[in-house]
Amino acid sequence: MAALTQRQLEDLFWRAAILCLGLDPDDPSEAVQKRVRVSWPQSDTGNSTWGRDENVVFLRVAPTPDDYSQLKDIEHVYDDEADTLTERVTYHRSFSASFVCYGPDSLEDADRIRVGILRDSVHTVLKSQGVAINPAIRDPLRLTEPDESGDWWERYDVTVNFYALTTREYDEGMITSLSGNTIIPNE
Repeated sequence: MAALTQRQLEDLFWRAAILCLGLDPDDPSEAVQKRVRVSWPQSDTGNSTWGRDENVVFLRVAPTPDDYSQLKDIEHVYDDEADTLTERVTYHRSFSASFVCYGPDSLEDADRIRVGILRDSVHTVLKSQGVAINPAIRDPLRLTEPDESGDWWERYDVTVNFYALTTREYDEGMITSLSGNTIIPNE
């Protein structure tokens, strides 16, 4: 699988979160489309872009250090017809997806994501893109948050670690010699 971009990973986990919350990701209504937001709020007054009684989930996907992601499988593939040699490097990139849940149902939302992301229907969506979830997901963490006016916002966070299978190919610029199987680099 080719390396997924940041935007592709965010879109994939947006879709997974919407499914975990029991909503239809293909529903174009604003209620569904803004239920899980990829970007953080941009406001001078903190949480004013949504109401205290509104359930909102913010999503952040970021690379994370991991020993497993250091392992690489390298193979060289020769194409007789094109007379080329390609180096193929396959490995797992390690990431975390953080779901920051606000609102009166923030604990319920965080728990639904924590459990739902491991369900077969969601796992199938992720697996089709070469993404595998680490099933050791911690319980949601309560982090109430004050705004500038001194009011407190209910908030629960849940973080999911995952691996994205990645393959990168490099043209070795090789040609075969006239003697047959010997490979000589271009000079």
